[in-house]
Amino acid sequence: MTSADLYAKARDLDTLADDVETCVDVAWGVPRSPEWECANADDVRGALDQWRTAARTSARNLREEASRVRGEAGRAAEREQDERDARANQPQ
Repeated sequence: MTSADLYAKARDLDTLADDVETCVDVAWGVPRSPEWECANADDVRGALDQWRTAARTSARNLREEASRVRGEAGRAAEREQDERDARANQPQ
């Protein structure tokens, strides 16, 4: 993969992490409203707390992977530049 491909992959991972991190937030907030009191409200809140935590953990892991990919992209960019420099310095 080229450095541009790797940077694009890292951006996509960051975007996915943003979406994953907030995917449960709307559902998480609903059972916390006063209108939502019912017999199993605490069970639902507890389950949503676990899902929200899992989503945030997954988002953090995706961001760590994006960071790793960005590092790989930087190294690829350096190799690509070295190759361009080597071609430019070859005798014609």
